[in-house]
Amino acid sequence: MFVYTAADPPICFDTGISEQPVKRGFDALGFKPEHVKYVFLTHTDRDHVGGLDLFKNADVYLSIAEEQMINRTTPRFLGFVYNRPLKKPYTLLKNGDIVLAGEAKIEALATPGHTPGSMSFLVNSSILFVGDTLVLREGKARHFSKLNVRDLTHMDIATQIESVKKIAQLKNISLMATAHSGFTTEFESAMGDWE
Repeated sequence: MFVYTAADPPICFDTGISEQPVKRGFDALGFKPEHVKYVFLTHTDRDHVGGLDLFKNADVYLSIAEEQMINRTTPRFLGFVYNRPLKKPYTLLKNGDIVLAGEAKIEALATPGHTPGSMSFLVNSSILFVGDTLVLREGKARHFSKLNVRDLTHMDIATQIESVKKIAQLKNISLMATAHSGFTTEFESAMGDWE
């Protein structure tokens, strides 16, 4: 998960795998989870929503196409394992929607593939949170999975590749943050193979 602190109040992108590491991280930052007013979920896998209950005062946003993953419409694994429903109310976003989150402008970018409703978020037209849409390997963007395991997990590599190509078309990105492989301030270099 990432906490964007340049805005007032702080904004979360995903919420980590469980509450304890989130609490420790917030203590280190000098924030309290109840100060967060906005949480944007890139998707609803457990390692991205596990700390959600800590954010009692936050409005929660996710892709309209991701709701199928939490309402028992679409299984996540093996045809019968589902992502858990969210215990908090949430607002559904579609591609291009903009949320004014305090002092920040958040644009929703549909980037399906890892899940049918994976979504990236662009903050103030320059900071990009991509969740599991891609990973960085040796400074270069790659799609998340090498295996096409769509029938087992609803990951669709062909769709994810199209999402990575979509991201590569963005301009003036000063920072791109991934969920599992860090971040880069060298967006054009990282995305060079996808143009």
